[in-house]
Amino acid sequence: MFGLFKKKAPAQAALPALRADQLQPRLKHINFLRALQAAGVPPEQQPSHAPLCGELIVTYAFDLPDSFMMATPKLVESVAVSATALPGIARANLERALPQPKFFAKDGCKVAVTGEDLEATLLLVDGLWDAMASQVRGDILVSAPRRDRILMCDSADPNAVVTLREQAQQFFDEHNDAHRLSTQVMVRRSGSWALFDGQ
Repeated sequence: MFGLFKKKAPAQAALPALRADQLQPRLKHINFLRALQAAGVPPEQQPSHAPLCGELIVTYAFDLPDSFMMATPKLVESVAVSATALPGIARANLERALPQPKFFAKDGCKVAVTGEDLEATLLLVDGLWDAMASQVRGDILVSAPRRDRILMCDSADPNAVVTLREQAQQFFDEHNDAHRLSTQVMVRRSGSWALFDGQ
């Protein structure tokens, strides 16, 4: 009898309708995955991901109207996207959604601003770096200390390289939160990123 007055267990929230055109890449530090693994999150519930360079990885998420939902392999499959097609589709979606970045220069170092907290994902926009390649004498160097900060300079300008390292560290130290990425310096060569080993 008393069971009649018990509240029902809350129903599991239904998944929103997901589409392939909502898939977008997000940059994370490798510690993001390590934290999920340490918390006991099984691989099938972790987001689809791939290495980018050094400490940085690319993860994937569904860009919903009021939030992002991690794109697990099963959810990616549910919108008829294969693992091999995922990077290209997500990057194309990102490029359509990204505002045109603005650049601000200081001491030979440029800071890119999109206004959408997506600055770090500019690392994935190949066309941007292809266009910038003609504007430098050496190689393009970048650092993405936070998800909303990306810095770049010309490797042929040693003073600019020093400024890039200093500013990357300053931005990285602004807040100790989940949006910090890395102070590593990367170099653009042959259409991809590698760790910069210059001094």
